Amino acid sequence: MIAHWCFVSLLCYGFVVQINGLFRTRGIFSPRTESNLLVENKVKQNGYPFELHHVTTDDGYILAVHRIPNRSNTTIENNRVVLIMHGLLGCSMDWLITGPNRSLAYLLADDGYDVWLGNSRGTTNSKNHTNLSISSAKFWDFSWHEMGIYDLPAMIDYILYQTGQKQLFYVGFSQGTTQFWVLTSLRPEYNKKIKLMSALAPVAYTGHIGGLLRPLSYFANYFKGFYKYTGYFEMLANTELEKFVTHILCQKDVFTQPLCQLLVSMIGGFSIGETDYAHLEDYLQFAPAGCSFKQLVHYALGIQNPGHFRPYDYGTLPNLKFYKRFVPPEYPMEKITAPVILYNGLNDILAAPNVIKCITNLPLCIQMNERKILCCLFNLA
Repeated sequence: MIAHWCFVSLLCYGFVVQINGLFRTRGIFSPRTESNLLVENKVKQNGYPFELHHVTTDDGYILAVHRIPNRSNTTIENNRVVLIMHGLLGCSMDWLITGPNRSLAYLLADDGYDVWLGNSRGTTNSKNHTNLSISSAKFWDFSWHEMGIYDLPAMIDYILYQTGQKQLFYVGFSQGTTQFWVLTSLRPEYNKKIKLMSALAPVAYTGHIGGLLRPLSYFANYFKGFYKYTGYFEMLANTELEKFVTHILCQKDVFTQPLCQLLVSMIGGFSIGETDYAHLEDYLQFAPAGCSFKQLVHYALGIQNPGHFRPYDYGTLPNLKFYKRFVPPEYPMEKITAPVILYNGLNDILAAPNVIKCITNLPLCIQMNERKILCCLFNLA
């Protein structure tokens, strides 16, 4: 019954978005949008330098990349460059929200790294294209597959060019790891550009996933048919209404705040005693940062096909057009030769069980979990 109402609600949401799109005007690219200015102001207020960069992908998406330059006098030869990628529904602000001495971006900057924070297509900071309007269904016709073959290589090449480096460190969280597997398996030449990949809550094989995502996955094939008539659309954008609601319900010391954490935990897993309530409202002012519904459907298709990690399944006949076969091919994980460290939370319902299968397919891989790091109840989501 719950799954049924979730399905109906999502269909209604799609129609609302499509109708709303009729009244949205085509946007003109502005390099300093409000969301990018918020990131810039936050970094500078904390006493760090900031640079805003824009990277255009081969298929025309314009991505915002935020940089916290190395403040030391490190030479180009000794410069340590790191690219950090957020997870599903996240953005670069995820790595800044808890401030200096706690947030990963600041910690790495303090340690002398040249820090670059990526923003995937369709997120709050990267809703731009060279010729497509964000109200166009074509703009939202992408999943994490396109992020892997277009977004990630564009950002990596741009950063290496700007810094004069041949390699960089890569940190990916959740979907940020999925993109990496796609890129380095399908374009193995990029393995040589990675010094080390640190995979936080890695996601590839999703057949194990529980929580709210599993009942929704039962309708994945229905969603594919639905899109033939409506086109793809944006999902879970951080609107002003959502910001207002989260401010009312999730602010510090309000009795409804645990409800906010409950909703997050139902998706990613429960973390008893590990919730940072002091920053929960701040985080929810920037999250969710939006995505294409096709991203969610792609993950849902993986849930319904356990043991497989492969491109988007368009259906038997359309697959012949895209892949020259009835089912999509597996991503060739054995071609990933970059050194990888996997960090997983044992209570993470999105990532934990699939790590073992990842390890068996990655030639240079080390696994780390809370038994070696923190506590057995910690959840990275």
